[in-house]
Amino acid sequence: MYYRNFLLRALAADDNACLAPHLREVSLSRAQPLYEPGDGVDTLFFASNACISVVSVMHDGRIVETTTVGRESAPGLLDAVTDLPATSRMFVQVAGGALALPSAVYRKRLAESPGLVSLTLRHARALSQQAELGVSCNLAHSADGRLARWLLMTQDRVGSNLLPLTQDYLAVMTGVQRTTVSLMAAALKKAKIIAYSRGQLTILDRPGLIERACECYTLSEQQFENLRETTG
Repeated sequence: MYYRNFLLRALAADDNACLAPHLREVSLSRAQPLYEPGDGVDTLFFASNACISVVSVMHDGRIVETTTVGRESAPGLLDAVTDLPATSRMFVQVAGGALALPSAVYRKRLAESPGLVSLTLRHARALSQQAELGVSCNLAHSADGRLARWLLMTQDRVGSNLLPLTQDYLAVMTGVQRTTVSLMAAALKKAKIIAYSRGQLTILDRPGLIERACECYTLSEQQFENLRETTG
């Protein structure tokens, strides 16, 4: 079976033989909640063309994105393999398909396969690095640079130029007011870098968007490519 998800595609033949019978195809809808802080992560979702946001929830209700996970890995990976409660909220940012696997099945195979342990740690490290990069980016870079970076990252993870995203989501993911997002999106649209209408955003000029992105995108893209390379 061909997997679009990088982690699944990188499985050794014996690991795949053990896990594949337990995988089931699921359709994830936009804004679908997966886990709240304190929930047990009993299922791993390996996205094919969906994109999942992992956010921290503040006491006053505000949410701040810490990482975005698409076809390159699986959200909540460390929570699932350690069998500990989730510390973040996870929800579907871009609707699409995924393969679901019971976390207990994955843990059982981990206990039997040093190769799967190594692969899992590599992915967990990359997700942790992305979260650290996001914190630094939010503190150091302008909102328009962060928006360009985030759009590029989402495009990479979904594997499409078409991104069904509302301005409310864009505001949450970039940590700015909706009015600010509207102005930034209008500027990108005027420059013919994106097209945007009724919650459908299309990236028309990827090189132009890369020019506007902050330096963190280059680092994020390298992490993404490093995971792609695990597939051989």
